[in-house]
Formats: sequence, C-alpha cells, structure tokens
Amino acid sequence: MNHSTTDRTPASTGARSFFKHPSFVFLLLIILAAVGWYGNQLLVILVPENNLPIQSFAVEKGGEWSYHYKHSVQQTPVDEFFRVNGVDDMTMTHTTYESLGVGLPYDPAEGTFKSLKKDGKFDLEMNRPYKSLMFRTAVQAMPKIIHKDKTYDLCLLYGQGTLVEVKVIKRYQYWALHFL
Repeated sequence: MNHSTTDRTPASTGARSFFKHPSFVFLLLIILAAVGWYGNQLLVILVPENNLPIQSFAVEKGGEWSYHYKHSVQQTPVDEFFRVNGVDDMTMTHTTYESLGVGLPYDPAEGTFKSLKKDGKFDLEMNRPYKSLMFRTAVQAMPKIIHKDKTYDLCLLYGQGTLVEVKVIKRYQYWALHFL
C-alpha cells in the first residue's frame, strides 16, 4: 500500500458529514417536530401557594372546564363555566345556580338571564374574560374544578385556606416550571 498516492486533505476528499446516514437526520427532524407539537399544547394548571404540587390537564383551544362550589350565603350549589381561548386567555361563558340572592348575578347588564324550569335552576350567559383566576379553598364551599370526567377537589388536594391560581399555559412552559 502506497501512502504517498492518497491525499487526505479536505480539499481533495470533500466535506465529511457529521451524520453518516440521511435517515438519521430525517428521524431527528420528526422527533423535533413531535416535541414541538406536543410542547405547544395548552394546559390548564392549578398552582397552589406554599409550593404544593401543581395539577394540570390538557385542553384544546375552545375547550371548557367548570368550577363547582357551594355559595357561602345561599348555601346552594353554583357552577361557573369557562372556555379556554389560548395562553392567559379564558372566558366565563355562563353560571348556573339554584337560588337568587346576595352575591349571585341577576342584573341584565351582566349577561342573558334564563330560568331553566326543568332543572329548577337559573343560568346567566355571559362573556367575561380572564387571564387567570384565584380561588381560596374552604371546606364549607367544597370547591371543585371539573374537566370532562375528571374532578379536582381543591380541599382534598391542597387543604383548608390554600390560595389556588388557575391559568392556561403551553406545555413547554409547564416543563420549565418543573425543571428550572
């Protein structure tokens, strides 16, 4: 073997690829696209004070969740419904309750009031925007967040008197909360 006849300089041999196989580059691009798609999905997160564990659930744009509690004055159940529009963007779409009185919406300026005769309840359709919501847990109110068929009992999760912020973020932001 004559070593003097082979020139190994980059000019004569061409560029050397870091990736030996084009299929590896294609696979890497597919993985990055999947992580990007998954990381950009919306999450509703429940962030309690005092560094207690964060709860979350995935939701699509236009998806809904509700907040159920017992009214402190009327002592009747109330359900508030929220639509997710995007990051830091929710809209309260309507409230359903069983009695009229102090602290419950009734004014026509607040929305479209309906009597749900078959259920014995009242419903107020509205369009109230929120960036985030804050709830303080109290066993008397029995607060719960409901999404599809899953219920998050705030008192069981966080105990009496804990302040819980509910907001919408992207999944990659949630990852950053846990890893930074």
